Amino acid sequence: MSLTHIDIDDESLEKAKRLGGHRTKTAAVAAALDEYNERRDRIAAFDRAIELAKDWDIEGMEAAHRAAKEAYRR
Repeated sequence: MSLTHIDIDDESLEKAKRLGGHRTKTAAVAAALDEYNERRDRIAAFDRAIELAKDWDIEGMEAAHRAAKEAYRR
C-alpha cells in the first residue's frame, strides 16, 4: 500500500462515499479503483474474445459437431 496525496473534488468524493456506503474517503477511493480495474479487466477479456472470434469458422464447427454426434450414435 502506498501513501499518495491527490486532489479530488470534494462533492464527487462525498457522493461516492454516500452511494457506496463507505465510511471513509480512503474506502471510497479504494472501491472506485477496484471497480475501475475490474471493468478494465472485463473490457480486455472481451477484446481478447473478439480477436479470437475473427478466426472462427461456424460452418466448420457445425460440421464437426454433426460428425461427432454421428460417431457417438454408431
